[in-house]
Amino acid sequence: MSTLPPIRSCLLLPFVLMALNACATQIELRTAAQQEQWGREAASQGDWTQAMRNYADAVGNVELGHGDLAWQARLHHQAGRAASGACRYDAAEFHFRQAIALAKRSKQSSALDYKALIDLYEREGKATEALAVRNELGFHQSWALGAFADLESLPAGKPCGVAR
Repeated sequence: MSTLPPIRSCLLLPFVLMALNACATQIELRTAAQQEQWGREAASQGDWTQAMRNYADAVGNVELGHGDLAWQARLHHQAGRAASGACRYDAAEFHFRQAIALAKRSKQSSALDYKALIDLYEREGKATEALAVRNELGFHQSWALGAFADLESLPAGKPCGVAR
């Protein structure tokens, strides 16, 4: 009885598994792109809660699919904006912080993420936290954020009530 066929199949198994993993990665990335589109559509209709869910789901799929860090950062930024519009300030802060960290790791600018986080704190009436973020940036970078003043602001959803 020959042991050659079982050995051959054992040698083939890693290649089959690698091929399946590559397919799964592509599926995750395609799914993330679709979820990002759904997030944009929900945001354009003012459905901030659904947009936040779509963007957060897209982030998860990009991570699973080993997508690039800049894409993950952009999705976190959009999830933060949507969370802010949905009055979910805790989630918005989380997403903006994640976007900052990912932008730094990918050597991309995190200026819009910092601006969004500062705007979020100011919207909540948390001047101390906003100042801490400005200090984290340093004087020159913090001063330069004014250039982004008209570029992007947080969405204005339904009134969120009294600032915490």
